[in-house]
Amino acid sequence: MNDVRYDFAYFKKIDAHSHIGSFGSPFNVNFNEELLARQMDEYNIEKTILCPAGAALNEEVRAAWRAMPDRVLPLCWVNANLGAAAYDMLERYLRDEGFAGVKMQPLFDAFTADSPMVDPIMDIARAYRKPVFIHCGHPPYSLPWQIGLLAERHPDVPTVMIHMGHGHGVYIEGSINMAKKYDNLFLEVSGMPMGCQIRNAYETVGSERVMFGIDSPFHHPSVEIQRVLSCGLPEKALEDVFYNNAAKFMGLR
Repeated sequence: MNDVRYDFAYFKKIDAHSHIGSFGSPFNVNFNEELLARQMDEYNIEKTILCPAGAALNEEVRAAWRAMPDRVLPLCWVNANLGAAAYDMLERYLRDEGFAGVKMQPLFDAFTADSPMVDPIMDIARAYRKPVFIHCGHPPYSLPWQIGLLAERHPDVPTVMIHMGHGHGVYIEGSINMAKKYDNLFLEVSGMPMGCQIRNAYETVGSERVMFGIDSPFHHPSVEIQRVLSCGLPEKALEDVFYNNAAKFMGLR
């Protein structure tokens, strides 16, 4: 097993969080369908749960999905600040376009994760039996305790805490604690620097509730894969994190 710990393509994977499109200042990065397909081939990624670069760019995800229908699971990015227009847009993408789920980015769009404006989004997700993915780890908008309050109000909506607290140790611990408290909270690990907390979450939150992700184009696959490979879990558990948990969560098995 020691040899495969450093073989990035050894485990079949589902990338539970990446983007397509262009991000300007301060990131100045972009990601297109060609780069996505190449990345998936190189790193043995069977499917990518894909988001746009912003709430007004969901058609870019739709185009990528049409180009790669067997490889992309599209999420609709929705901005709660836009109110009824946003709710109508989300319902159209879930009902008419068949999108696989919902993405919210409270930090970029400047609304708190537990705002009442978010409740209609959660209600729509519940009505169409779709999961919600929400950015987690930055004050004042996307703290794990805010997402915990949201999960408490909507216990029937499976909700993924993207980055499970991101780069702050306190927020990472808070994400794990919220997921322990609310069974509808799941953890996605991209950009979260503490490999030991991947193992900790797997062992204490639940073996089915931790998922691998890359967050392209912000992070490199080799870094995100190595963090999981080196977290201290045995091979069967790594298979869960890399593939099985996201497959079950998205209804693929």
